[in-house]
Amino acid sequence: MEHLVADGLVIRTRDIGTDRYLTLVTPEMGRITLLSKGSHSLRSEQRGISQLYTYGNYEFYRRGDFFILKGGSVNHSFHRLSRDIDLMNLSAYFCEVGYELTDEGEPANEMLRLLLNALYAMDEGRYSPTLVKSVFELRAAFSAGYAPTLEICAGCRGAGQTAAYLDVMNGSLLCAECFQKLQDKPHPSTDYDDIREARILARITPAVHAALTYVSQAPLARLFAFELAEGEDTHLFESLAETYLLSHLGHGFDTLDFYHTMRKL
Repeated sequence: MEHLVADGLVIRTRDIGTDRYLTLVTPEMGRITLLSKGSHSLRSEQRGISQLYTYGNYEFYRRGDFFILKGGSVNHSFHRLSRDIDLMNLSAYFCEVGYELTDEGEPANEMLRLLLNALYAMDEGRYSPTLVKSVFELRAAFSAGYAPTLEICAGCRGAGQTAAYLDVMNGSLLCAECFQKLQDKPHPSTDYDDIREARILARITPAVHAALTYVSQAPLARLFAFELAEGEDTHLFESLAETYLLSHLGHGFDTLDFYHTMRKL
């Protein structure tokens, strides 16, 4: 019987009777699922470490194809998240993205740290939840291999040109002049609609460009430590971040839809 120990963040739970299946993101083993026997019972000694959004140290053993939780300890619980509906919904969305972008047996230290930093930032209330959401979405996409080239215009290759648009799917910048040339360029009637639908051009300002560059390069410990002026810059940044992640993943998330629905009430 193989005994194992790992730090991990609980991103999903599923109850069957008094048992609970925990899905964790861990640094070395990636995404794993543990069976916590009886932890759904109020008297279970494992109840504290089997709660959603708990970051803990987990002791478990392998039995066949299953990991069975033996015990562990809580490193951190994000108590504030469960007391605010927006924060709770965002946390669920972040964890769903984390599930999507991790695999079993593949190290996931970067995603684990990103998830923890985002949850910490919201739990401590130091940053706007909408800013945390946007930064998380962009860094998650960048870390998954969808990082854009932010140094030069893809059209004229001019490093000194002011970026005006981000070509989302190609991950490249366009200055205003090259964007206009693209708009003026005739497209064959047979494939114009396909080209128009496939290409997503998001307008950006110099401040948004600077924010994108910061998010792509900043150490995770300082990821949220910047500001955008309220108004156009913030609106463009938030819209771009969500569009960028969802476009590259090719689908939306129920948790994100629910977050937006609740914010409209």
